Parts: sequence; structure tokens; C-alpha cells
Amino acid sequence: MKSPPKTNRYVVAALYQFISLDNPASWQNRLKEICQHCQLTGTLLVAPEGLNGTVAGQHSDIEKFTNWLENKTPFKGLEIKFALHDEPPFHRMKVRLKKEIVTMGQPKIKPSEQAGIYVAPDEWNQLISDPDVLVVDTRNSYETAIGKFRGATDPQTATFREFPAWAEALAERPATERPRKIAMYCTGGIRCEKSTALMKSIGFDEVYHLKGGILKYLEDTPEDDSLWEGECFVFDSRVSVDHHLQKGSYQLCHACKMPLSKDDMDAEQYVAGVSCPNCFEKTTEQQRSRFAERARQIDLARKRGIQHIGVRPKK
Repeated sequence: MKSPPKTNRYVVAALYQFISLDNPASWQNRLKEICQHCQLTGTLLVAPEGLNGTVAGQHSDIEKFTNWLENKTPFKGLEIKFALHDEPPFHRMKVRLKKEIVTMGQPKIKPSEQAGIYVAPDEWNQLISDPDVLVVDTRNSYETAIGKFRGATDPQTATFREFPAWAEALAERPATERPRKIAMYCTGGIRCEKSTALMKSIGFDEVYHLKGGILKYLEDTPEDDSLWEGECFVFDSRVSVDHHLQKGSYQLCHACKMPLSKDDMDAEQYVAGVSCPNCFEKTTEQQRSRFAERARQIDLARKRGIQHIGVRPKK
């Protein structure tokens, strides 16, 4: 497991691992204790299929936490990524017990036993350039709208729970129309890894997934060699990142949690914290009034130099 970067800024660790746990409730309690001891904030999900989440803290506390995971727990093969923030990105620490660490609605699928083949970022371009490979974006439509790999298929799912229906429809095609090779990707690797396990369970044999996801690809691949187009949606205050993993050009609509471009924010339907072109026709006047009051409270909190806990990124 790699060490967190040494810095005076806040270190954010996004991590996951598919691993069979016999007693996830006991790990929920242990994780709560260590996170409290390390003064971390964020969210961790623990389930029979493994661990997933994002935590933030000072460098020394994140290092203490990751060392504990590596040396005192079964989570020795964690996929982990670090990012830096100038301000605390989360307001509290939550450790939740779930049926799945990423909700597909398929708790019987076991990625720890049946996942596809990992593909390193430096081998990804060659794989997805093969005309016999179907490249599938396993993220949701609000994420794919702002960026995806060149030529990738977008299932147009609103949530990850909708992905199995799309996969089943693909599996039901005549043999002559079914792809022989499938390459799948997502933001950090967890959704595409679980998706490959699903695809194998419904009859696809040659299935690959991008190790570390889009974020690892952007980190490792020079922009001139990249097949990524656009920006990558992230589930934190940055909203999106560019190819250099710097904060992108999108903002978040705090009414519907959709990413907004500059054109969206220039539209007549956009009111900061209240509405945007994506949700204006879907909300009532009463809802917009409530959103306006929330926006006012957030602005007041900001002016007073305190945090308002009502804003959450969409997941």
C-alpha cells in the first residue's frame, strides 16, 4: 500500500477492496474506533463483499489509519488514491453497514471471486483501440455527459442499479451481435470491477477493467497520448477534474446535484443554489423557495467563517 503524501494540507484517501467478510458488523465497530482515534472525517461502507469509502485528515492521521489497515486487518490489497484539499472536505465521520459496498442491487455477485482481468493504464489505449472490443462506461449519465473515453459506449444509466438491466439486454442479443471482448471503466475502479463480475456471471468470458479507473489513467498517461475526452466528475467539492487532476470547469447545482458548465450557468433558468437548466422544469415554486433559503443560509455561514452541513455531492 502506498504512503500518503507529506503535506500540511488535508489529505483525502479514496479506497476500496472487494474481499469476503464473514462478520462485517464487527469491522464496522473497529473502523469507527480507529477513525475516531485518528480524527478522520468522511464515509466508509462495509459489507459482506468488502470495504469502500473516502476519508480525510492530516497526513500523520491518514498514515496511521492506512498503516492500521495494512497491518491489522484483512484489507491488505486496497485500491487507494490520495488527493489534497486546502479545507476540510467532509463535516463528520460515518461508518455504515451495507449489503453492498457499491449498490448494484446484486449482492450475490462476488467480485472477489469472479471479476474480470485488470488492465494497467499504460496498456489501456492498446486494448480499447482494438475494433473487436466493446468499451463500456459503467458510470451514470450525469458523469458521462462531461467526459468519457473516445468511442466508449454509454449505457445512459441514472444510477448504478440500472446497469444490470442494460447488461442483461446485451447478453440477450443473438450470438452474432454479442461482443466477444468487453473493456469496462469507471472513476476509481470499483464500479467497473463489480460490473465485470456481473458480465461474467451472465455469460461473457473475455472481460477487462481499467485498474485504478479514470483517475489513475489520467495520473499515469501524458495528455498527448491520452484517449480521454473532456473532464472527469468526482464526488467531492472539486466537482470535476481535468487531465492534470486539477479542479475542472464545472460547478454543482445544489438543487439537483448535476454538474454545470459555463453555458449552463449563463442560462436564464440558472439561479445559484436554486435551479439550473436540468431541473428548473422539474421543481415546484415551493421547492425553489426552500432551495433559495438553503442557499441564503449557506452564504451566511460562509460569511461567518463556519461550515454549513446541508450540501452534499451526488453519488
